[in-house]
This record gives sequence, C-alpha cells and structure tokens, in this order.
Amino acid sequence: NYDNLPDNPSRYEQGLNYDSLASNSKWASWIYDNPGVDTDSDGYAGEVFVCVVDSVLVDSIPIPETDPVEWEYAYNIIEADSCWITGDGIPDFRGASPPPSPSSWSNHLGYPAMRVAPETGKIKIRFNGLRSETTRDVFSNELDFEGYRVYISRDNREESFTVIESYDVEDYNMYIWDDSRPGGAGYVLPDIPYKIEALRCAYADSCSDTTWNPLSYSPSNPMIIPNSEQGQPDSLIYFAAQDFNVSRLGQDTKITKPAEYADQVAPINLIPEEANPDELTEEGFFKYYEYEMDIEGLLPTISYYVNITAFDFGSPSSGLPSLESRKQNGAVHVYPQNSAEVVEQDNLKAFVYPNPYRIDAEYPSWGFEAQPDPNHSDDRLRQVHFANLPEICTISIYSLDGDLVREIEHNGSNDVTGSHETWDLITRNTQSVVSGIYYWTINDNKGNVQIGKLVVIM
Repeated sequence: NYDNLPDNPSRYEQGLNYDSLASNSKWASWIYDNPGVDTDSDGYAGEVFVCVVDSVLVDSIPIPETDPVEWEYAYNIIEADSCWITGDGIPDFRGASPPPSPSSWSNHLGYPAMRVAPETGKIKIRFNGLRSETTRDVFSNELDFEGYRVYISRDNREESFTVIESYDVEDYNMYIWDDSRPGGAGYVLPDIPYKIEALRCAYADSCSDTTWNPLSYSPSNPMIIPNSEQGQPDSLIYFAAQDFNVSRLGQDTKITKPAEYADQVAPINLIPEEANPDELTEEGFFKYYEYEMDIEGLLPTISYYVNITAFDFGSPSSGLPSLESRKQNGAVHVYPQNSAEVVEQDNLKAFVYPNPYRIDAEYPSWGFEAQPDPNHSDDRLRQVHFANLPEICTISIYSLDGDLVREIEHNGSNDVTGSHETWDLITRNTQSVVSGIYYWTINDNKGNVQIGKLVVIM
C-alpha cells in the first residue's frame, strides 16, 4: 500500500485499516497520562465514572407507548468501582505495571506490610496482601493479581536474588475454536484467565465438584458444547494453566495463612478505619490478607536480603507477559540471629566473630565481608561482627594498654538487625588497626557491662 504514495493518495487511503484507530489512540493517551493517577499530588486524578461490577435485577416495567414493547429495568448494585477515563493532565509516560508488592507499602498506622523477624538460623516473614490483591490494573481495570514470589540473596543486586517459594492463584486460559480466525480456522484466546471456581460453576456438575479438572481437555481432546440454535455449529474449547497454579497454602507452597486467621472471611469494606475491629490485627492490617513463611536452614553468622514480590497474569490474549514487581525494591537486610528483644528476654551474652581475625583468611567467600571492590580499598571492606547485642548500647574497643581504639554507638530500635553491629577495623584516628589483643566492652542503657577479648592478626 505504501507504493501508492505520493501518486495515488486516494488508493492509499482506501487501503488503510481504521478498525483499531480509536483503541490505539486511547492506549497511547493513557500511557502518556495514566488515568486515575494524581501525578502532581494536587488532589485531581482525572475524569471518572462509576462502573457496575455486579448487580441483580429487581424489577422490569413495560413501556406501552413503544411498538414493539420496550422495557425499563431496575437493578440493585451489588459491587461498583471507579473507572477512570483520563489522567490529571500531567504526563506519566508509564506503561503497564505489576501489582504493588507487600514490601512497597505501609498501612494507615505506619506499619510496613512486610515484616521480618529473625531467629537463630531462621527468618520468619509475615506480609499483608491487601493492596497486591485488590489493586486494579490502571489500564484494563481488571483485578489481574496472580501471585507472590519469595526471594533471598546474599547482596542487593537484581541478578543475585533467587526465588525460593511461590504462590499463585489457580486459574486457566480458555481457548475457543474460531472458524473465522485471521489466517485460517483455529483456537483463539479471547479473554483473561478464569479462576477455577468460575469454571466449575460453568462446566462441572456443580460449583463444588472438586474432581472436575480443566486440564482434562486439550487441543486434541476438547470440550464440546452443543449450540442450542438450530444449524449453528458446536463450540470446541480447551484449557491451559496460567502459571504453575501452586495455590494450596501450606500444601503446594510453604506460604501459609497464620493459624489464628485461617478461618477469617474476606472483608466487605476495605477501608481499615471503617472496618469491624474483629477483622483487623493489632497493627491495623486486615486478617484475611495476612500470610507468613519461615525460611530455615540459614547460617546465623552471615546476612541475607529477603523480599516478597507480586505478579499479575499479564494479557495472554494480546501476548503481554506477566509483570512482576522488582526483586530489589523493598528488600530487607537481615541476619538470622536472635532479635534484640530475645537477647534481653533470655539475658543472652554478646559474642564477637571471627575471633581471631586473620588478614589471610577468605572472609569474603565465607560471607563475613563484602567482595573485593576495585573502587574501594580492602581496608574499608573488613568487618568484625558483634552479635547478641542489647537494643541500645555502646561498644568500646581498647588496646592492652587501655587506650580507646574505637567507640561505636549502637541503636537497634525498630531494626531487624537490632542485635547486630560491625566494626571495620578502623581506629578512631581513621587508621587500620595493627596485630594484637584487644579488649571490648558493651555498656547498655541500663548500666549493664559485658567484657571480652578480640585477637587481630594482620
């Protein structure tokens, strides 16, 4: 068609396809200025109208003046939501995005949605999925949440994170045979994935028929749905799993609901300030959306980064892959050691490692120190670790002659590493320490003192 230009503009125009012009224009404008996003925080997020998600017919009235007779219908709205038409006029230049991860938000009382509690050789994670599971896609207005992934890493680089557990909703893509498919008859994927509950109600003997399996139907063995209209062909459909369908909490996945909230029903009102107090935890989170998991078998002497991401199902029909929140964003740095609260409760004694400290040891490969960095001197990467510390204390390091070598103020309040501190083997005069025996003292804010020795071999 391009060859018609510039000599045959009319023929060129006749060859253009305008079918998707409005749709493409809409999407381009939405990416330029995201609908419903208050970019400049002035309280205006664009034009909006109310979308009815679910309703029930309560009355129908004939209009006798019309021929044929038309009807007026009255509905009770069961569920509605805001549908944004435009943005706030401030450019965003942002395309599709994944659901917000639990590590990306805090509730109305300031508590983070992802909480990490260390123990010796273990990290306990609890997180709330309210925003991940109830935030609609900014473009499609669909609840496209698919699941969570749990990551762990030894450093905070994106490529270092490893997924160790996951959970995803049990849902399936439904493929339908289409004789008029462009390029020839075949199966098409016209819609978003269907949850297993909806498919059972539509195609199984009953909504509670847990023996019905969508994967029993394949391209070579499709489900045949007879068409009720005379002369119309039967429908052929088959199903394919969206993601891995690891959905049984505590069975397929180590992610579970806290035992005390296992029977909690979904809240109707998602505004914490207006919720029933029985629906909320002490921190103000909805109990129904609480999850937890234990990461066990960890070395207590080294640190880890842990994170929970959320991902959606993308748009299978248009080829848009699943989108996942970034592994780095919101990752928590933690040592699998006793918390400061446990240290105080059990009156645990502080200790130092590695002791003795040897300059020829391979501490970076053991995880005690950072990997060598060409941008930094090795003198600034060395570390001696103090563990089982009180929440607030002063660490003092002395030479055998009683000279103060270094003093470190430790404040572990509201910190998952609150019982841990490091010393870079640099003196208070910004010099590297020399070989020798050193004394250390730990003074807490209650007047308690602990004393120990550290050997340094440089």
